[in-house]
Amino acid sequence: MISRLFAVLILAAPLTAFAQRDDDAPIPYDDDQPKVERTKKHRRDDEGERLREEDEDEEKREKAEKLTHLDDPNVGLSVEFAAGAMLLESSRGALVDPRFGWGFRFTWEFGRLIADEYLREMFFADLTWLYAATHDGTTQVNADSNSHDFTIAPAFALPFGKSFMSAYAQVGAGFNYDWSAVHVGMTETNLAGTKFLFQYGLGLRGRPAVSESGAVRISFRIEVTRLMRGYLTDTFLGGSLGVTF
Repeated sequence: MISRLFAVLILAAPLTAFAQRDDDAPIPYDDDQPKVERTKKHRRDDEGERLREEDEDEEKREKAEKLTHLDDPNVGLSVEFAAGAMLLESSRGALVDPRFGWGFRFTWEFGRLIADEYLREMFFADLTWLYAATHDGTTQVNADSNSHDFTIAPAFALPFGKSFMSAYAQVGAGFNYDWSAVHVGMTETNLAGTKFLFQYGLGLRGRPAVSESGAVRISFRIEVTRLMRGYLTDTFLGGSLGVTF
């Protein structure tokens, strides 16, 4: 009897171990394929979200770049004192009649209306008044002439990289007002007249900042300007110095 019971236990041991091994095995899932599909969908959703965030960031950067010019502390208005040699073309057949010329210039940098950082530094316009006087003749007979040139001239500038210097070309128009007094002995005769004036020229312009914010700048230029009044053409060789706000 004991031997039979021992034999049954020996035969039952492998079956019990096999059953326990089956119980420890992982339970198979029937939804493996849907799990893969959900993973792919999540990846697509994450990718789409990332692309949307990148588009929004790019949109914000573009908008910020467009509004940068509104934060510029410098308005772009200048006033300058101009002085130099005014080479008046002589009506008596001589080449030129050199005189001292001076005046004032008001500048508006209308390029600041453009959002692009480079283009906004390329355009400006001048409202200029230049004056030169002459005195000719003898003690008994002489004439004093006062020439006033008024011009409005837009300009196109090419900045030298990120520096405060630029080269420019300018074309404009205006009028010349000439007032003369002719003296014959004790008698004085006054003459006055206006002529259409055409202006063109080249120059160098600088605007170094005097404050860290750049709200105030020193403005200066060196120029060669031609002023055509009728059949005469005068040349102004000089420069100007002022301030830009």
